[in-house]
Amino acid sequence: MALGTKMIALQKISKEQEKEKEIKKKLGIAKTIELPIGGSIFYFDIPDHPMVYVSETSGIIYINGSAYWEPQLLMLKDLTNEFVNQTVEFAKAVNETVTKIDDVKLGFDEKKNVEKRKFYLLIGDNVEIGFYYNLYLPDGKRNGIIEMVPYYKEYK
Repeated sequence: MALGTKMIALQKISKEQEKEKEIKKKLGIAKTIELPIGGSIFYFDIPDHPMVYVSETSGIIYINGSAYWEPQLLMLKDLTNEFVNQTVEFAKAVNETVTKIDDVKLGFDEKKNVEKRKFYLLIGDNVEIGFYYNLYLPDGKRNGIIEMVPYYKEYK
């Protein structure tokens, strides 16, 4: 392929990406987080919300915000719904079905005021995709923080 043809192809891709960014901005999407899980890339569209900030560091998603806890829980619900939709699409791509969806409380650390949970989907009989999450509850000393750690587990 000639250099001129490559440049035209790159310009076309860049224009398409700009259009996609404009559409997302009109829909109220502030940013998209890309997260590798089990060899696939999951995309999380983060809505623009003045009271909630979502970030990703080393594969861990953090949701934090102002003194109000409810908007953070709504953001967790939105991200969980996106996670479910993408996992269902992943299951279809590998010719499997989602056989179980569960949210399990793993414990509560009273000293730190942290609820530890696990949300997961079982694909077929042997693949589990989910995330562990910690709810650092607001306690007057700090605002609430939600930490999500995705995982992929294959059973033999």
